[in-house]
Parts: sequence; C-alpha cells; structure tokens
Amino acid sequence: MQITNRITPAVIQAATAMLSPYVPEISPQSLIAALRAYKIGESPKTRQQEKPYTRKEVADLLGLSVQTVHRMMKAGRLRRIQVGLRAVRIDPASVKLLLNGAAAISDTAE
Repeated sequence: MQITNRITPAVIQAATAMLSPYVPEISPQSLIAALRAYKIGESPKTRQQEKPYTRKEVADLLGLSVQTVHRMMKAGRLRRIQVGLRAVRIDPASVKLLLNGAAAISDTAE
C-alpha cells in the first residue's frame, strides 16, 4: 500500500474517531505513526523495541521538527539516553508513552 496524497488532519481525526471503539488507545499521532511504519514495512512496536531513536527519527515518527523534539526532551516529555559527549538517543518507551497520550515523564536516568 502506498499513500499517494497527503492525508488531511480532518481525515485523520475522522479515522481516529471511527477506530476508537475498537482501539481505545488510538490517537491521531499513533495512527500516523502506524501508517508510516506500515509504509516502510515494519510495525511500530517492533521498531520501538529494537534500539533507541535519534532525534531525527522521533521527529519523522511524530511529524515534528527536530527542534520541537529537543524541547520535549528538555521538558522531560521524552527521556534522553546520553551516548557520548554530545550524542543522545531517545528512549523508545518514552516515545510510546507520548504516542499513547501519557503525561510528561521525568528524566531520572541522567
């Protein structure tokens, strides 16, 4: 399956509303993430369990800018994993919590 046109926010909202009785935890963001993961041939859960994300990967997954992802990390909404002096990765579990609409998490690992 290939998505040929940009899906409008109204269509995403309608699809989310129609699916919510069957998938109570669905959100517009998780639906978009599932569509993107389907497009590249992997399930969102499989990808999240493989390895920590880069800021760019999270930005692409959530449809945000890298700067917004950085601000979310600073605010504690995404848990950072320091892998070098400047290199960081993002904990896949915190991305999953964010996709499922969970509240902010604390960055206690640093």
